[in-house]
Amino acid sequence: MPPYDPSQQSDTVRRIQHDQSAITIEGKTLRYAAYTIGEAPPRGFPLYIALHGGGGTPAHVNDEQWEDMKDYYRSSVQQGVYVAVRGITNTWDLHFQAESYMLLERLIENMILFTNVDPDRVYLLGYSAGGDGVYQLSPRLADRLAAVNMSAGHHNWVSLANMASTPICLQMGERDGAYNRNSATAEMGETLDVLAEVNRGQYQHQVFIHKGRPHGFVDNDPRRSLYPVLDSPQRWLKEGDTSAHLADTNAVAWVSQFTRDALPKRVVWDLTTRAARTSRGLWYWLDIGDETAESLGTEVIVVRLDTALNGIAIEKARTILRILLNDEMLDLDRPIQVSVGRQDLEVQVRRDEELQISTLAQRCDPRWVFSAAIDLVQDADGWHILPQ
Repeated sequence: MPPYDPSQQSDTVRRIQHDQSAITIEGKTLRYAAYTIGEAPPRGFPLYIALHGGGGTPAHVNDEQWEDMKDYYRSSVQQGVYVAVRGITNTWDLHFQAESYMLLERLIENMILFTNVDPDRVYLLGYSAGGDGVYQLSPRLADRLAAVNMSAGHHNWVSLANMASTPICLQMGERDGAYNRNSATAEMGETLDVLAEVNRGQYQHQVFIHKGRPHGFVDNDPRRSLYPVLDSPQRWLKEGDTSAHLADTNAVAWVSQFTRDALPKRVVWDLTTRAARTSRGLWYWLDIGDETAESLGTEVIVVRLDTALNGIAIEKARTILRILLNDEMLDLDRPIQVSVGRQDLEVQVRRDEELQISTLAQRCDPRWVFSAAIDLVQDADGWHILPQ
């Protein structure tokens, strides 16, 4: 796959960041170690981003944890780019500071540009404090990720509503009772079960509670050996049932099953679980600009494509919304039907070369080049489509 924007290859700042394996944004620096394994497939390398443990300890301890993570999952990668990142502070939340989201997004962009990475196969993995990081980073960057693995971390009450199109694996030791990590993992699994039941075909997930294990368990065996995991985390949580079966718990193997759906048929956007990003105000094919949950008057936006009607159905939104479109999504040569509440609207979109250029530049991802847009506004009389 070609770089997302050839002009960016000569960007001096990006080139220095890549050559020095360090990215600085707003005074915080993300350092990382990158390893290229095997030959690139036609669409480019998969990218595995690994987050180390530690946190809340002196710098030298976190540095040791980073050194360990440089190898921890790497032996399971048969073909790809493996990147072990160093937390940007030494606090317990070293992987999800305010700047972490922009830094990680910039890392992904640079890897697409300079390392021939496939933007549809970007994976995030983490252990312990790294697992904490996966919990916080993934719902705020889910549109960039194909799948994630969280091991031995705590969710810290984050919402995973934004993971509708991003599979997640949760792994935990049965006896890892510190901060109630074990029960918290089972509870999050139950939450995901409910989300998957209500939203058919979305929220794909797996929960491995490693039988009898404390904070340490095996999620990185390159031989793909089988390890005992509880049959039902929910029965264990509610009834103490410890019946188990053998499973392949290799985190790299699990995430590698999946390819990102860059243009999902149904988009769920929890506006309360957001972070400052390089791709400001954008989520898959939705655009709210500088708006917030408060200014829009809604915490969640849900929109789906209706290919049978060559249209868009807005399940939940308020005030304003921009829909970005390309030929993979709908037939842009025919009128687009827009259903919102009890209103049925119609518009013939206009292709715009400048929009193609700007949407490529906005997120630096070749899968998100859009050639048309529908701008909707809501007033006392209902929803209206702005003139093209």
